[in-house]
Amino acid sequence: MKKQIILFLTFLLLVSFSFSQKNKKTFKKEFYFASASYELDSIEMTKAKKYFKLIGKFNLTKIEIYGFADSDGNRKSNLELSQKRIKTLANLLRKQGYETEEKIEARGEENPLYNNDTEEKIKNRRVEVVAYYSSKKSRKKKAVKTKPVLVVAKKETNIKVEDFKKGKIISLPSVQFVGGTANFILNAEDILDDVVPILKANPSLKIEIAGHICCGNDMRLSVERAFVVYEYLIKNGVNKNRLIYKGYNNTQPSYGNIMDVRNRRVELKVL
Repeated sequence: MKKQIILFLTFLLLVSFSFSQKNKKTFKKEFYFASASYELDSIEMTKAKKYFKLIGKFNLTKIEIYGFADSDGNRKSNLELSQKRIKTLANLLRKQGYETEEKIEARGEENPLYNNDTEEKIKNRRVEVVAYYSSKKSRKKKAVKTKPVLVVAKKETNIKVEDFKKGKIISLPSVQFVGGTANFILNAEDILDDVVPILKANPSLKIEIAGHICCGNDMRLSVERAFVVYEYLIKNGVNKNRLIYKGYNNTQPSYGNIMDVRNRRVELKVL
């Protein structure tokens, strides 16, 4: 009797596992490439934009990316081509702020889904992206209309060229944003007007613009905040090849509690 119970419980566990595997919440999309190419054409790029918009409505847990090639060329070159195709999609995802755990696997021409001797072999030149999600993002409630409050940034002490040493992080407390947006509050960009002439006068300086948020979990917003500073510096004459921008979500609070609004900031890192 005891043995039968153990067998029955084992059966239930296997059924439960099998059921959970079949019911994973995913969005899968395939992107196709021209022969020997690892760049998306305009049609595939449009598909990618629609796909990113779709998955942006969900709380993602991880993203898997698989690269394939047809049988043209040798096995080594096809594997390298698959890796480059993966990188194309991975870079596009990162630009959109998707920094979830990734599984990346180049499979080259192995186990083709379609016959390489027919017109269908174009479908073997592809990348598969599988986005796993836990739930749909909740819709933001419409804000109750209230009398607007004018928020003005207080400019900190002027930044000096001596501050720009390799490896140093330069805090910009006055570069503040309206909550939940990448919009500067009034006068928030004034301190950047001190940064611009320093960067122009020192062309060897390379800078990472790091965006951060408080009070939530929104990687894309931290990327957007870094980007508006990046864009402001470029518009004011700083060479874009000396700048990179990156979002850090809420992972690097400067003020302990991530709910502290002072963590809603942008910093400069001297590379």
